[in-house]
Amino acid sequence: MVKIKVKPEDFIVEEQIDIPFSDRGSHTILKLKKRYWNTLDVIDFVARKMNVSKNLFARAGLKDRYSLSTQYLSFKGNFKRAIEEDNFTLTPIGQSNKAVKPGMLRGNSFRITLRNLTKGEAERIRLNADEVREHGFPNYFDEQRFGSARHGQGFIAKKMVLEHYQGALKLLTCYAYKEDNAQEKKFKEYCLSHWRDWQGCLKIAPIFYRPVLRYLSAHPKDFKNALKKIDREFLNLYLLAYQSYIFNETLARMVKQYSAENVILKYSMGEFTFFRKLQVPLKAVDRLIPMVNEKTKLAGAVGKHIEKTLAKEGITLKQMALQKMRLRGVRFKYFLRDAIAFPDEFAVSKPAPDDIYTGKHKCVVKCVFLPGTYATVLIKRLLL
Repeated sequence: MVKIKVKPEDFIVEEQIDIPFSDRGSHTILKLKKRYWNTLDVIDFVARKMNVSKNLFARAGLKDRYSLSTQYLSFKGNFKRAIEEDNFTLTPIGQSNKAVKPGMLRGNSFRITLRNLTKGEAERIRLNADEVREHGFPNYFDEQRFGSARHGQGFIAKKMVLEHYQGALKLLTCYAYKEDNAQEKKFKEYCLSHWRDWQGCLKIAPIFYRPVLRYLSAHPKDFKNALKKIDREFLNLYLLAYQSYIFNETLARMVKQYSAENVILKYSMGEFTFFRKLQVPLKAVDRLIPMVNEKTKLAGAVGKHIEKTLAKEGITLKQMALQKMRLRGVRFKYFLRDAIAFPDEFAVSKPAPDDIYTGKHKCVVKCVFLPGTYATVLIKRLLL
């Protein structure tokens, strides 16, 4: 079986970003190099270490914890000394009058080592690379996007849309994710078997869950307002995860319509449908799929596919307004995303002896993508 991410150096990603530096800027620009950490956990850790609000930090993107990644943050104020911890360094590199934001990100460059390959697999990767250069590949969101739903019980955001607030809280507090540590797993096991024992849950709760459980201890049945105690950045990520699933399901429907030869690949949330080439090229209007919210206008072929996806989910656009939540700054955000991705500066090396798996081969894939495109989906396509 082909191996990726055997070690962090096998999956190297670096942001390409335009930052307007200034000699006397109000924000300090920080370079973050990390492995085994996700971006939000680094920010939370550093803010606690400095005893400051994490809202003083800003970022352009999120990077996979199972990678060697370089990205850029900003801190509102002076940040004079580098911070070095196990598996990350955070270094001030200059000043700016503006906080780092997603609009500054031009793309991400990748260098990915594929291991444990047979000669036949290595040759298939190179042949598939030629097809990708000519036809691109479906621009799905990959597994990393769905961490909050990997427990197999569904999406927190879908429960919120359907006004099942108790169900949303159960998904948050009772079902462990793959990345949860031992303390979080023990806490969630307790919550599942002692649901409504809010004081007991609070006593062993990790910091992230305590505001929710403190509120429930005082208001035992007010699940809707307890949800509002979740960190708003994470609430928005939960909404984005569900939007991303709707996008994936819509794109899979379109691929089946426009391609003659499909390959199905299962993933944690369902199935990816890949094409080898498109039977009929997507029209310009069909090349963009909206990330839907309550104000999205559903038109044309794309709109019909979205309608079918929403019908299958049993929700409507109107419900996505989350009107009963009335939570400022937390909403489904509308934007357009390419249906098909093409890698820039794309190269696949010749196979070489694998230095970890004896008798096998490895090859290196290099590419640059626009923000939001998953290199791991490209790898899945190359391995078909």
